Amino acid sequence: GIAPGTSFEDIPDTWFCPICGSDKTKFAKI
Repeated sequence: GIAPGTSFEDIPDTWFCPICGSDKTKFAKI
């Protein structure tokens, strides 16, 4: 998993959401 407080930029580009399966490129800043 990813530790709480990890910045989004520090999450590996190969990461994907374990719930919906989306990769990091599908996320948007809100």
